[in-house]
Amino acid sequence: MDAQEFEGERLALGFAQLMEQLWAADSEQSTLLSVVKAAATSVPGASAAGVSLRRARGRFDTAAATDDFVSEVDKAQYALREGPCVASVDDNLVNLANDLANDPHWPRFGPAATKLGVAAMLSFRLSARDEVIGALNLYADRPLAFTEQSRAVGAIFAAHASVAIAAARRAETLTEALKTRSDISEAVGIVMERYRLNSQEAFDVLRRISQHRNIKLREVAHRIIYTGEIPGARR
Repeated sequence: MDAQEFEGERLALGFAQLMEQLWAADSEQSTLLSVVKAAATSVPGASAAGVSLRRARGRFDTAAATDDFVSEVDKAQYALREGPCVASVDDNLVNLANDLANDPHWPRFGPAATKLGVAAMLSFRLSARDEVIGALNLYADRPLAFTEQSRAVGAIFAAHASVAIAAARRAETLTEALKTRSDISEAVGIVMERYRLNSQEAFDVLRRISQHRNIKLREVAHRIIYTGEIPGARR
């Protein structure tokens, strides 16, 4: 087996292990951690990896990282609104900065990253069904660390990560919805028993409390279940 065949087999094994980890992940956070750990060890040239998620109003958040310095580097990008990660999310799918100390594209971020020990970065947009999720970021401690193979392997990781994160989010949303429905049903039962109401009348009690106190219906239900109190309830 020559070196190229060995590398191909190693990458195939790495992706197989990654998919097993993603299927076993039980939350969005565990999914993100699996992605960054696998990317840092599998993408040629990478010494660390992180995932930045786009939040409301254009904010960014480093949701998972292999090393503490990643968050510091990312903070510089977010503050300056400049860097491979920000550009991948805002404009381009892939951004390579292979020599940050001398890259004219990042006149402010480049020096900031270099001071933090990062010489090169490679970023990929994460998206699913036209929704931009964020970016997968790879970091190197030496210039010119990333190659065409790095781009190819990183792109595959980004594709897997996008699908896995989107699936994890949907699963968490469904779980939360089911939990909310269960809590409301339990609270309705408590109100029915206490005030001898039917189910619709009891639900209307919860709805009125929610409206009058300007709190979500699920919060009303949660309070009733865990405190036994029905604030301001009237038949």
